[in-house]
Amino acid sequence: MVIRESAYFRALRTALHGAGLPYGYAVTVWGTGSALAGEHGVPTEAEIFLFALGATIAYGGLMFLTWETAGEAEKQLARSPHPVRAGLVHVTAIGAAITAALLIAHIPGSAAWLVASLAATLLYLGASSVEVAMVERGGGASASGG
Repeated sequence: MVIRESAYFRALRTALHGAGLPYGYAVTVWGTGSALAGEHGVPTEAEIFLFALGATIAYGGLMFLTWETAGEAEKQLARSPHPVRAGLVHVTAIGAAITAALLIAHIPGSAAWLVASLAATLLYLGASSVEVAMVERGGGASASGG
């Protein structure tokens, strides 16, 4: 199809590939904050900082854990040769992170703001990396999507 071979569609595909992981994390963070606000109400200024601190600790901890890892993955999540499987992994990562946030939101007090963002970040980034690791290890023979 000629339209799908246009410069616009190539540019759109590039934009989507670059946005995949940040988009999923944005959905995760929004869902986590919404779960907490639904249970605890509008956060105080201190709780907003606790939320940011939890996510930052999780991200920093993962960076520290992988600090001496040789190089980076050859493929990004959005560039998997298995788009259906990658999509399922991505949706599962978002779902697991938000589910954890919904459960953690029941913790009374301000600690929930710290713990939920920490857990959601760890779960989302950890689980979304599974597809990339499977591709690097040669997992799955189909390049068509499944």
